[in-house]
Amino acid sequence: MRRRVVAAAVGAALIVTAGAVPASAASPYDVVTASSMRNLVNAMEYYAAFDSDGTYVDVDAAALADWGWRPGSTTAVQIVIEGDGESWWAVAQDVRPGASEYTFTSTTRVNGVNPGSVGVSSPQPAVQASVAGVEIRDVGQQVDIDQLALALAAGGVTASQLCEASVFIPGTHQSGSSVSDQTIACETAAAASGATLRSVLAAMLKAGGTAVVSMIALEFVGTGSQPATVPDWVGDPDGPPTSRPVPPSLPSNIWKLPRAAHKLAEQNQLDDQTARTVVSQCLTYVTNAMSGADPYKECSTKPIFMSGRADVPEATEHDTEALASNPAWVQLNYRPAAQNPSSRTWYASDPECLAAAPGQNCDEYPFFATEQGGGAAVPRPSLKAVDGLQNQNQGRLYGSFLTVCGVENGDEFLAVPVPASAPTVPTLAICNPS
Repeated sequence: MRRRVVAAAVGAALIVTAGAVPASAASPYDVVTASSMRNLVNAMEYYAAFDSDGTYVDVDAAALADWGWRPGSTTAVQIVIEGDGESWWAVAQDVRPGASEYTFTSTTRVNGVNPGSVGVSSPQPAVQASVAGVEIRDVGQQVDIDQLALALAAGGVTASQLCEASVFIPGTHQSGSSVSDQTIACETAAAASGATLRSVLAAMLKAGGTAVVSMIALEFVGTGSQPATVPDWVGDPDGPPTSRPVPPSLPSNIWKLPRAAHKLAEQNQLDDQTARTVVSQCLTYVTNAMSGADPYKECSTKPIFMSGRADVPEATEHDTEALASNPAWVQLNYRPAAQNPSSRTWYASDPECLAAAPGQNCDEYPFFATEQGGGAAVPRPSLKAVDGLQNQNQGRLYGSFLTVCGVENGDEFLAVPVPASAPTVPTLAICNPS
């Protein structure tokens, strides 16, 4: 009742300019989509004013329903919360053939639509929306494209170079093309009149390109200590090298590390500094793996085994070296050692292991008790002689992680070593409860 009374009292104060439907638009669904978007604007403003101290942070579909807005059963809606939660934009499109996409933006021109108005997106997306529902993204939980665009522009990076890079980054193929939806979105946005780096990045995000944009941020900007540069592999038909050194830190203004760390700390009872170390390393390693996965989602929802520097530094350093040789090893699947098809001592005759000094063990990564470990695994695990007590202790800590976090046979988890810059951080079991 309170929400209905408030809505009636202040509704007149919210004026949303309606963009005209173009004469060429023949879809009977467009008027409904535009009307739904205007109702969404009202619900978002009510939420910010009365539920969230003037910001759009943590808004969800249930909160919007409380303020009277629900998407149509055949409408696909994407809402993006930007900055520190003070602004947002959204797109909506009926999933039936011929429907137009509509955009609203609160502060910055997006898709050819001016702030404060609901209008037809220009250009229209290259790929028709196919799945109805609401997706809400918060840049506090993904790369901030405004800051990334500024960094790229300062380094002289062009939109065409971003599109070239996207060709080599795994994406989706809902359009049925051999080229990813994200590359198509990039090229379409780059060719539009008045295109900017921000509009190109926004188009890729809208096409489900969180992983693609994250990889661009990592590869073009890195730690942020130097001006953005185009990686050597852009334009090379072989693409990026298989092994890639992992930057030791990420620029917080682009990756919004404090907000992501605060969320991780709350979920896992960590202090803020440790949580920031975990988040920074995890985002970096997952992005560097080029798996096509959303790094923010992976690092906030999957269990993380974080081998430490304070208790098992030699074993942790080996994990770091192994991941540099094969970044995909950040994502592992648990398999009990007893079910590994190879012998537990499969590496005994390996030169690396034969060279072990007294008191050393031959350490393998990925771990033997994973689907990626053992002598039958492809690629072959990395081997290195390390302190024997540390090797055994890491094994015990890994076993404890599996138990504490309830990791079962076949389950995916992330293995992320603590960086050398955090020597006092011990091994951590990050369960990320949902």
